[in-house]
Amino acid sequence: MKKNTAVMICVFIAMTFCLGNNTIENKPEKIFRNIYIEGVDVGGLNSEECRTILNKTYPIDDIVLKYNKKSWTIKSSDINLKYDIEDALNQAIDYTRKNKKLENLKRKTNLLLNNKYVIKLKADYDDDKLNNIIDDISKDVNREVANATLAIENDGTLKKIPSKNGKQLQKEKLKKEILKMVEDKKIKALNLPIKTVIPNLKTSDVNSVDSILGQFSTSFNNETSRGNNIHVAGESSGDIILMPNETYSYNNATGPRVLSRGYKYAPVIVGGRYINGEGGGVCQVSTTIYNAALLAGLEIIEVHNHTYLSHYVSGGRDATVAYGYHDLKFKNPYSHPIYIKNIVGNGAITTKIYGCKKDLQKIYIKTDQEYKKDKIIIKTYRVYLNQCNDKIKEELISTNKYNKR
Repeated sequence: MKKNTAVMICVFIAMTFCLGNNTIENKPEKIFRNIYIEGVDVGGLNSEECRTILNKTYPIDDIVLKYNKKSWTIKSSDINLKYDIEDALNQAIDYTRKNKKLENLKRKTNLLLNNKYVIKLKADYDDDKLNNIIDDISKDVNREVANATLAIENDGTLKKIPSKNGKQLQKEKLKKEILKMVEDKKIKALNLPIKTVIPNLKTSDVNSVDSILGQFSTSFNNETSRGNNIHVAGESSGDIILMPNETYSYNNATGPRVLSRGYKYAPVIVGGRYINGEGGGVCQVSTTIYNAALLAGLEIIEVHNHTYLSHYVSGGRDATVAYGYHDLKFKNPYSHPIYIKNIVGNGAITTKIYGCKKDLQKIYIKTDQEYKKDKIIIKTYRVYLNQCNDKIKEELISTNKYNKR
């Protein structure tokens, strides 16, 4: 009871002191004691004194941005940057004046009891102007990433161009750092946040391509419309780099085999019958690529056999395609890229799959054949050998069913 009474007496004395000193400490032009703007005690100051000390304590310096040996300066006038001192000043003056008398009295009492009241000094700037300046800086520092390139000529000559890392200004990060610096009232030089953009195909990737992992050839009549189609399909389905774990699609590589792409009418099998159709002969290209992929140790994802045994390759080793229906797909299982090269000419098409010598394996293909009524069933296996030609493993690639002619 005595303790509560003592507290009430103290509060009463404080209130009395406050009211009694109102004519001295709470003149209209003075800010009440224990009021702060940011870290500055502005209690007892008039408006002009407050402006002076705030401008001195929180000057708006130039913002200097640096990258390597280059620098950019953003002046406060460039983005209309200022601290809203007038708003903070008015808040400080009004804090003990603009409310009802009882509320003002409570606030004064709290201030007299050493309870600080802190006012935030807000920053104001032109967002569009700041964005434009950052955009201009990004044009200065950004550099396009350049993938390494690899081209293999028909004679096996490898032409390589090294990659280049790209540079990209992280604009949003830079803007946040600038605004935080302004809000914290600690303007200093900033290093530009630059992101290095790594190319998808690096110099080390193309340099790893140094050996033929697998190759296969088939022959055809060069002077026919079918021969024309083999030329067209061979050109569009080769000279392709396949990155690790990337899947090759023959249909995606060639696109539709239609007259507008340079194809001609030639015999194709439809519904078990030979008819003239657009792009006849393209299956010989897919078959040649398929066999090279088998010998290169690539992972076969999708393959389909013809209705009948083909004349240009042994049974169980063909790969028929039909755009939108049947595709040839395989994946690069290695940690290095591979390069698919088709060479068409003089009545032959050859596919060479280049890769890293470290991925070179000894492989041969074997088939088992059996006859069932009107069907020929052929199982295709891939066999891996060690350096002593001993079998390491054998895998079933496909089970093929053909109609007897």
